[in-house]
Amino acid sequence: MNVLVALDIGTTGTKAALVDPQGRIIASGYAQYPTFTDGKRVEQEPEAWWRATGEALAALWQQAPTGLAVAGVALSGQMQDTILLGTQGALGRAILYSDCRAEDEARQLDEQIGAAELAALSGNPQTASSVLAKWLWLAQHAPAQLAAAQTLLLGAHDYVTWRLCGARTTDYTTAATTGLLALRTNCWDEATLRTLGLNPALLPTLQRAGAQVGMVSADAADLTGLPQGVPIFQGVGDLGATTVGVGAGLPGRLYGYLGTSGWLASTMTQAEPRPDQGIFTLRHPDPTQLIQVAPMLTAGGNLEWLRSLFCSVMGQEAANGVDFDLLNRLAASAPAGSHGLLYLPYLAGERSPFNAPDARACFIGLSAQSGASEMARAVLEGTALAYRALRETLAVEQSGPLLLVGGGAKSPLWAQIFADVLAAPVHVAADPGNAAARGAALIAGQTLGWFEGYMPAPDFFPVAQVYTPNPAHYALYDRLFGLFTLLHRQLESTFAGLAAVRQG
Repeated sequence: MNVLVALDIGTTGTKAALVDPQGRIIASGYAQYPTFTDGKRVEQEPEAWWRATGEALAALWQQAPTGLAVAGVALSGQMQDTILLGTQGALGRAILYSDCRAEDEARQLDEQIGAAELAALSGNPQTASSVLAKWLWLAQHAPAQLAAAQTLLLGAHDYVTWRLCGARTTDYTTAATTGLLALRTNCWDEATLRTLGLNPALLPTLQRAGAQVGMVSADAADLTGLPQGVPIFQGVGDLGATTVGVGAGLPGRLYGYLGTSGWLASTMTQAEPRPDQGIFTLRHPDPTQLIQVAPMLTAGGNLEWLRSLFCSVMGQEAANGVDFDLLNRLAASAPAGSHGLLYLPYLAGERSPFNAPDARACFIGLSAQSGASEMARAVLEGTALAYRALRETLAVEQSGPLLLVGGGAKSPLWAQIFADVLAAPVHVAADPGNAAARGAALIAGQTLGWFEGYMPAPDFFPVAQVYTPNPAHYALYDRLFGLFTLLHRQLESTFAGLAAVRQG
C-alpha cells in the first residue's frame, strides 16, 4: 500500500501520521517539546523539533501495518517563527510568534516606514509579533549571531525540511504571515528590507506548497526510519494546512477554530486586505488564492476561565469535580438567552472586528435569576455571538455549513448554540487533531496524482456530528446580537478608564 508520511510541527509537539490515497489516517505518533518563556520572550529549540520528529516517527512505525511503501513526506507547522540557520544548524533558539520582545522595534517601523504603508504592503497589521520587528531586534541586540546566519527560516516545518533534505525554503502561506511578503506581487518586499538595512539574501526560497524540494538524506533516514531518497514536498503553515484539511480549501466554505483562542477563516479568489478590522489576509497553499482570517484572542479560553473561577471558590475535593462536562450540564439547564444575561468574551482584549487591547470580559444583565447555570450558558452564547460578528466582518458568501474544529467543538451544546446563533448548519469535524496533517497530505497528494483539487470527494473530510439551527432560538439570538454589537462602543471609555486603573 502506498502512503504519505505527514509531519505537523505544532506549538507543543510533533505529530506524525500515515495517510493513504483515500485520505484515511492509518497510524500516528506524537512527541512533545518544551517552550521557554521569560517575560516577553517565547522560544523553542529547533533541534527539539527535530528530535521530536524522530520520536513521533518511531511511535508511528510501531503502529504501522506491514507492506507499506512511503511515496513521500508532507509537512505542516507553526508559522511566523524567527530561526537563524548557519552552516551546521540553528544559531540559538527560535523566536516564536507569541514573543513580544520587539515592541521598541515595532514602534521604530511605524516611525520609519509608517504603519499604514507596512499594512498596505503586506496586507496585515505589523506588530511586535511580526518577523520584521524581530529581525530588527536581532540586528540591534544580537548582531554577531545575525552576521553568522546564512538563512532566516520562518516556520518550524521549514527547519525540519532542512534537516530532512537540506532545502532552505518556505511556502507562501507562511511567508504571508511574516510582514516580509508583498501580498500583491507574491515576492519578498526587498525594497523595505534594504531601507531598514536588512539583507534580503537571508530569506528562504519561496516554493508553492506541495512542490518537491528534495529527498530524504542518508543521515535523516538513520534518525527517522524514513527510506532514503523518498521525496520531500514543500510544507505549508498550519493555518493553510488546517484550512485545506477540514474541507475549506475552496471559496465559499467557512470554518471555525474553537480552541483556547479561535478564528473564522475562508478561502477567497479575491479579497481586499482589511488590517484595520483585524483581518489577516494570507496566501492560500495555491498562491493564486487567498485565505482571510478573523481571529479571536480568547474563545474556548472563556470556558476555561469560568472553570478555574468555580474551582477557586470551592474546596479542593469539590473542585476536582468541576470539569467541562459539568459546565456543559449546567449551561444546558439554563434557557436560551440565559434569562437576559449577556457575556462579552474579551478576557485579554480583542483583535477583530475591532482592535481593542483594553477591552475586557464582562457579564451584562446580572439579576437574582443569574446563577451558575446562567453564567455558564452566557459564556457559551457570548463566545458564539462574537463568532457571528467575525462572520459579518469577513463578509463571506457562505454556501454550506460552518465546519467546526478545536477542543470547544467537542461540546454538543456549544456546537448547537453556534448553529442557532449563526442560523447555519454546523458540521463538527471528526478527528480534528489530524486536520493539519490531512491537509498537508492532500496538498502533496495532488503532486503525486492521488487527488484532484482540494475537494477530492464529498466524503473525503469525515464529519462527527451535524447540528441544525433551531428557528426559535435563532430569533432570540438575533435580538441579542443587536445588543451585543453595541456593547463595545458603549463601554469603550469605561474599558480605557479601567486600563488606567490597572496600570496604576
